[in-house]
Amino acid sequence: MSNDWAGGDPATERSHMFCRVLVGYDGSDGAQGALRIAAALAADLGADLRVLVVARPPAHAETPEELEQAEAAERESLSLGLGTAGQPTHLGSDLDVRVVFADDPARALAEHAEEHGFDLVVVGRHGREQATHRGIGRSLDELLRRGGFPVLVA
Repeated sequence: MSNDWAGGDPATERSHMFCRVLVGYDGSDGAQGALRIAAALAADLGADLRVLVVARPPAHAETPEELEQAEAAERESLSLGLGTAGQPTHLGSDLDVRVVFADDPARALAEHAEEHGFDLVVVGRHGREQATHRGIGRSLDELLRRGGFPVLVA
């Protein structure tokens, strides 16, 4: 049986399919599961892994310094959450974590993935936003519609 549809050696195609993996993280149980799966997948594939925390813009932060302080607070909160949330041990302390402030998590994830060349986005089924639309979260629905990349829902 030929694998001509793959355009080449299937083993080579698979090994280079996902080189950069982005995982959306909000501290929820779904996000914790997504992080564990994304970390295992990235390790198996030898892919780069980045965690993107999309936080609501802080109402009190108006200057760049205040935004930096708010980002540092989010990072601290995230690191505490990751440490107690069953962070995969092979991730270590050099985990690439970015914090962005946005009102629309799906848009922020999609824009970050496109802007930085991620070829896979991993998200949890339900994040902090529990409202559903046609059986899935609104943010997930929007991410699936606008992304030009595969989305793995863990």
